[in-house]
Amino acid sequence: MIFIDGSNLDGGASGLGKQVDCIKLVKVLSEGRKLKRAYYYGSIHPNPNNDEAIAASVNKKWGFYHMLEYQGLKTKIIPRRKRTSEFTCEGCKHVTTSETFIEKGVDIALASDVLSLATANAYDVAIIVSGDFDFHQVIEDVQRQGLIVEVAYFKSQGINKEMIRRSDRFIDLEMIISKIERDKR
Repeated sequence: MIFIDGSNLDGGASGLGKQVDCIKLVKVLSEGRKLKRAYYYGSIHPNPNNDEAIAASVNKKWGFYHMLEYQGLKTKIIPRRKRTSEFTCEGCKHVTTSETFIEKGVDIALASDVLSLATANAYDVAIIVSGDFDFHQVIEDVQRQGLIVEVAYFKSQGINKEMIRRSDRFIDLEMIISKIERDKR
């Protein structure tokens, strides 16, 4: 099974000035194997005030997620959460409030699926597409069950070296970028 951390994948690819086609990625990663399922984990910006610009962006993102589903991937999409921060000016003591929406819970959803499906013996090999060190314990827990865990990510884009070392196999996406890059439109 393939587990794709969408934001992490996009961040690594953009660091190289590239975009990855997830359908091509799944095909390349599953070559010569029997793929049971591929999962894609992402987030979506809430739009409580029905802002037109946000709505257009959200609709485009939903279109992308639906396309993945039509191509056979299972998607797990989690709403972003609002984070409010306050900053106080040292000089005048004026307080400024800033709101932003952050991705929370995506890593937990991916880790939970990797672990629960391993426990259910749903796969022999898990391919985690992420460079996020948060998954290092998941790798060890799955391996302890006698299963294989591979990690696929861009080696030059900040993958934690422990992720490479702990995985049974590391797939450097930079080496296959020509096969997985999104077509220019």
